[in-house]
Amino acid sequence: MRQEWLEVFHGISWSSPLALAVASGAVGSVITLSWISVKEAGDRRRLRRDTALELALALESYARTCRTMMHKAAWAAAESVRHSSGDAAESVSVAGFAYPDKVQWGVLSRKVVPELREYPATVHAARGYVEALREFGDPVDLCDQVEYECAKAAKAALVLARATRRRHGAATWKPGAKDSSFERELVDFIANAEEKRKASLRERTPSVASARVERQPLDQPLSA
Repeated sequence: MRQEWLEVFHGISWSSPLALAVASGAVGSVITLSWISVKEAGDRRRLRRDTALELALALESYARTCRTMMHKAAWAAAESVRHSSGDAAESVSVAGFAYPDKVQWGVLSRKVVPELREYPATVHAARGYVEALREFGDPVDLCDQVEYECAKAAKAALVLARATRRRHGAATWKPGAKDSSFERELVDFIANAEEKRKASLRERTPSVASARVERQPLDQPLSA
């Protein structure tokens, strides 16, 4: 069968109208398929950029929400000290986070998708820790913890948003005057907060050791 087709092929006169029509159709099909392939690749790149930009905007918006809650937590801590009451602290918490509905994860880079998917769970864990502290903690300590957790969540959101934009060719974030030093302020706040925590822990260690010495068990049982 193959030999027969080769004989037919060699027997065709390429100057005939039929041969020219076949050749023209083949060239046209190749051009059409190439154009469709290029168009689909362009549409996919555009969808990747649009999806990445949507996620980055959501993360950056959440970072601003965290900053607002940080200010609110600082105010609530001052109010709790001023009025010796925990009422102001009841309104502070780590805000919840969720991505927009119907995100097309399949068009995104596999390197960044796991980090993006893990972020809401990280926020949820921080919210759970704060709510547990609310049940038995001091109002001022609660406000300090909310401020600290919000700062960490905001910084992580900004870092993840920047990576998402960069890896998918989305436009670079251009913060306004209010946000120009946002990330640097978060880094400084977190560093200062962690240093205070370490100092507080060092101050508590001698008192804990002293308390353990004072609570040495009796050598002999109490007489009845």
